[in-house]
Amino acid sequence: MEAAKICLDALKLDAEYIHGDIGWEFWCKEGDAFPARTVDLLKRCNAAMFGAITSKPAKSAEAELVPELRGRGLLYRSPIVRMRQQFDLYICLRPCKAYPGNPLNYREGIDS
Repeated sequence: MEAAKICLDALKLDAEYIHGDIGWEFWCKEGDAFPARTVDLLKRCNAAMFGAITSKPAKSAEAELVPELRGRGLLYRSPIVRMRQQFDLYICLRPCKAYPGNPLNYREGIDS
């Protein structure tokens, strides 16, 4: 996220960056990886950036909850899946470009 912000700042966008609470840390402390306050924040924004997050199987998720939340029947659900469903986001477009002579190119001629 920091690298993306450096690039966007270089473009001198008139943007305000507002942090939203989401991910494994909030599952462990609160029992919800995508808290309602973050959903409300996203509803008020024109755009959002979402970085990599941790997800684990349900049994691991239950074990990592704070003790007072264990045994309450909370079920871990991926926040990215919930976000896509709630906001009708059905594409994960990751543009890429191959640069001539770059040994890391998957193949030449990519520009999408």
